[in-house]
Amino acid sequence: MKVLQYDIGENGAKLTCYVQDASPAIDASARRPAVLIFPGGGYEFVSDAEKECVALAYGAEGFQSFTLEYSVKEKGVFPVPQREAFAAIAFLRSHAEQLLIDPHRLAVVGFSAGGHLAASCGVFWDDACVNLQADRRGCRPDALVLVYPCITAGEYAYPGIVGVHGKGTAFPERLSLEHYVTKETPPAFLCHTSADTCVPSLNSLLFASALAKAGVPYELHIYKDGPHGMSLATRAVSSPYLKTFDEGIQRAVRDACKRFSDWFEKSVAFLRLIFDAPADRAGDPF
Repeated sequence: MKVLQYDIGENGAKLTCYVQDASPAIDASARRPAVLIFPGGGYEFVSDAEKECVALAYGAEGFQSFTLEYSVKEKGVFPVPQREAFAAIAFLRSHAEQLLIDPHRLAVVGFSAGGHLAASCGVFWDDACVNLQADRRGCRPDALVLVYPCITAGEYAYPGIVGVHGKGTAFPERLSLEHYVTKETPPAFLCHTSADTCVPSLNSLLFASALAKAGVPYELHIYKDGPHGMSLATRAVSSPYLKTFDEGIQRAVRDACKRFSDWFEKSVAFLRLIFDAPADRAGDPF
């Protein structure tokens, strides 16, 4: 595996590439499907718990994986991170041969505020005010994976969507992504917990409802228990996360993590279904 880094945009957003080498020994001579991951952090920071570990997990499932450390805080006001995200997508597709990816099988994966960024790519890819790339169609993701995503700036919003990402934005209604879903929005996988008190599950429900009305394929999983920010919910990720809770509730959170962790396997199955790789494609990892 090669780990490469590139600067994206004027603020120096970091695109990290986890590129698995072509090798006849592991049948990886063909271009692989790709995931571009946007970690969460409320547009105030970029979470490590939703970055490299997620990229490596998708890599183990046959994807070339990429993460974007997009602009946050005062540098991350709408639409700056969106423009960085579109620039990253354009970069990946223009370097598809070098990075061994199939440019027609590229998904964006977003967590929390990163889910807002991923969903933005799905609804604003053809908006010339948000997407400054010359080939806007070439910036449309082929699928979305939204994990406990922030979606709305309305009644059920995470406060940082307006207070941080929307600070000074002339049109704050643009931050409520459920209003911009069309039939051209990519298919989406969404997961959330009904117990999430940081970003209410109604965020996912609002986006799923908009997808349904537009006739866009989607898959939605709402788990009963579990707090916000569980990432992969594996032992490696959840152990330090559990330390943020009192001992009395750690067992309940641990049990919730066990149930929530299957979102990852479900998202992989969803992407394979959407990408629907032809059976005769040589070297296809699926």
